[in-house]
Amino acid sequence: MVPAGKTLAETVDQAIQGGVTIVQLREKSADTGDFIATARTVQSITRKARVPLLINDRIDVALAIDADGVHIGQDDMPLSEARRLLGPHKIIGVSVQTCEEAEIAVRGGADYLGIGTCYSTNTKAVKVGPQGPAGIRAVWEHALKVSEPPCKVRAVTIGGVNQYNVAHVLNYACAVNGTCLDGVAIVSAIMTAPDPRLAAQGLQQQINTARQTSGLRPKYDIDHVSQQVAAVFAQSKAGSITPLVQHITNSVVINDCANACLALGGSPIMAADVEEQADLAQVVNALVINIGTLATEQVAGMREAMRHANLHQTPIILDPVAVGATTHRMQVIDEMIRDFGICVIKGNAGEIAALAGSAEMKMRGVDAVGTGFADPVAVVKQVALCHRCVVVMTGVVDYVSDGTNTFAVRNGHKLQSVITGSGCMVGTALGTFIHSVAKEAPVIGALTGILAINIAAEIAANRSDVQGPGTFRAAFIDSMHNLTTEQFNAHTNFSIL
Repeated sequence: MVPAGKTLAETVDQAIQGGVTIVQLREKSADTGDFIATARTVQSITRKARVPLLINDRIDVALAIDADGVHIGQDDMPLSEARRLLGPHKIIGVSVQTCEEAEIAVRGGADYLGIGTCYSTNTKAVKVGPQGPAGIRAVWEHALKVSEPPCKVRAVTIGGVNQYNVAHVLNYACAVNGTCLDGVAIVSAIMTAPDPRLAAQGLQQQINTARQTSGLRPKYDIDHVSQQVAAVFAQSKAGSITPLVQHITNSVVINDCANACLALGGSPIMAADVEEQADLAQVVNALVINIGTLATEQVAGMREAMRHANLHQTPIILDPVAVGATTHRMQVIDEMIRDFGICVIKGNAGEIAALAGSAEMKMRGVDAVGTGFADPVAVVKQVALCHRCVVVMTGVVDYVSDGTNTFAVRNGHKLQSVITGSGCMVGTALGTFIHSVAKEAPVIGALTGILAINIAAEIAANRSDVQGPGTFRAAFIDSMHNLTTEQFNAHTNFSIL
């Protein structure tokens, strides 16, 4: 698997230099003697670096070289027998794919679980298909439930994890109680890299970022939120930073969203081609994805942009337009949420209902239909916790939640509902204001964005020259541009729920 011109020993050594903290040696086809010889070579490197070496499957090889432990699968030697042979002080990890397998391993005394596979992989044959981060989380939460403190089991996930998705995987797989996986098992992303040291360093940086942002969000009080929202808006109006907001959006609203972005203090770029995304991601401050006029070639550009946005920790705002209206839209959005870290999901009640699996609201084209949620707060919190992101649900009252903090926004005007693209422009506003607080407090950025655009709508609708939707549209953009800090602070109307 190592690149031409490199040896296994060189690759392992460079990977450890890059930050690898444990090495597992797997040789499925090697003769026993050759396996032992290879293991001794690798062990000379790991011991010098004080990094544990685990042998995959082969208890005999582990005993022969006095390895630090083993990793066994469901078809290998039973855990109890491996423990009897290796003794109480060696590390034993167990591959698990289901809650039942995890519970058996935990109760059997496994030191850690290898939960997977997360995504498709060519490095090993698997009996169960890719589970995605949501499936990994389900197994991890069950393992935590049956694990008895103080001997809490540890866990990693494996399968298709790389520098583009590792932060998303760790964040999404984090348990509802805030307990995150202890790490990830990486094969191809390091072993086949031209420079294993740089590859490992890049992965370690992504993991460190995930450690800082994963888990439960802190609880805020109303005074703190009011101050922070005012500060984010004031910073934007000061013009010291002009965020570059990339849109891959529907063809109906491109012009409206570009103008809204400019009016709110951002700089829009509408770029959807696959070939541009790697370069653009290096300078973009926020990425707005809107599937309104969904097309196959557009999805390819969206996915490539999202992949690179995750690499650069750029916040992604996802607008799943009409997601409940067709099976294809649901599949596209499900795959995006599975594969990429989303900062904010913005939708109307029907779209959020589709993501929540609720039948209380439906989609009729791009319109939400139904009598409303019995408990809208519970719905937005559920979706936020499920997808590890901020959720903005628009309506007569807008709801914003990160799963811990939920806000009701009562700004806005009914004329917003009778012009095309007003909801899409909300996505633009979120992207424009969220960049400065995306890592530490994305819900504050999202709240600022929806307040700004709704307050602008109120001011525009009250102008004497506004007679209906046509005149409102132009006045709406003007009000976004002219909105002052004093007006923003005076008009904000939100509460913590």
